[in-house]
Amino acid sequence: MWEFLDSIENSAFSSYVRDTPSVLGYSTVLALHTFGMAFLVGLSGVIALRVLGVVPQLPLKPLKGLQPLIAAGFWLNAVTGLILTSLAIHALLRNWDFYVKLAAIALAIVALQKMRRYAFGETSAPDDAAASPRARFWAAAMLLFWGLAVLGGRLTAYATNIRIETARAVLVAVVLLLIVARYLVRRANRAVVEVRV
Repeated sequence: MWEFLDSIENSAFSSYVRDTPSVLGYSTVLALHTFGMAFLVGLSGVIALRVLGVVPQLPLKPLKGLQPLIAAGFWLNAVTGLILTSLAIHALLRNWDFYVKLAAIALAIVALQKMRRYAFGETSAPDDAAASPRARFWAAAMLLFWGLAVLGGRLTAYATNIRIETARAVLVAVVLLLIVARYLVRRANRAVVEVRV
């Protein structure tokens, strides 16, 4: 099996992408991977934040129109991710962060599908209605898994000591962001109640 993986990592295509000074090499593949992530994670995150009530005045049903862009982001990430993996397949297969990333991506995709089902399944619900508890659960799960996937992807590029320090820093940042997000959600919900009264 390692011989097969060697042949992929040392193929003419992988060598070209990894070593070429051309703009069509590694930097472009990495940039496309970043854009794909922005579409996939960013746009599904917008829907999740609406489902979670962070922006209750944002109509939910029109957000369903973002699904083709989310799918395009997924496929762009899948293709560029395979290319990036082929460039350093030995190192990645020995890095547990890579497996965390892959598992988190799979779980995020499942959570995204479930969130969409519960968020957009109620066709008779008013557009400004609060999302169901199931939709909120899957939205929160999806955001968590996307966060783990992004973190796992970033950590694959670093040495062990930097990965440990980065993981600690991310945990602190997540706690702070959750505190701020909870405050903002409560404040937004109070504003909505005051407007309705």
